Amino acid sequence: MSRGLRAAGAPAPATIILGSARSIGNTRLLAEAVLENLPGARLFDLNDYRIGPYVYDGAHDTDDFLPLARDMARSEAIIFASPVYWYSMSGPMKIFFDRLTDLTDVAKPVGKSLGGKTAYLLATSGKHEAPDCFEAPFALTAGYFRMGWGGMLHARFAEDGVLSNEARAEATAFAAAIHARLTPVPLSAS
Repeated sequence: MSRGLRAAGAPAPATIILGSARSIGNTRLLAEAVLENLPGARLFDLNDYRIGPYVYDGAHDTDDFLPLARDMARSEAIIFASPVYWYSMSGPMKIFFDRLTDLTDVAKPVGKSLGGKTAYLLATSGKHEAPDCFEAPFALTAGYFRMGWGGMLHARFAEDGVLSNEARAEATAFAAAIHARLTPVPLSAS
């Protein structure tokens, strides 16, 4: 196993799957701004794992994908984080998404366990908005696995490595909305 994979502990309320060519970059900054406002949440950087591309014969059954997928499935909220690369998700995230196919065949129980959870997306780019086509693969994949779709937060980075106050406030609000969905409302005492 890779250095990033650790034994599964107690389920986390939310898991962030970070997929970027840079582990310490703009997408990480946005993910950490959300993470610091989600108590008990975890962040997994795909660069810390050995995940091979999808192959039809299942030859990657000993890499880190399935243990990571099992850990991810233990959360109620799954947050994907990717920069916009050529109008689409990053290469590391695309490999991870291709491997979700394993959850429809060789690891079907893990795939079925995603049903009822909620997926979200964090996106970064140098533009004011993500391209219209960017969110669709994430939302459609969530729907395929019978997950709810919680939406996307996109942050524009005008300067590399600097999260604006506006983006930080949006990340805090996004995390608060996720946290509110995870926290049951107490019944009032009558």
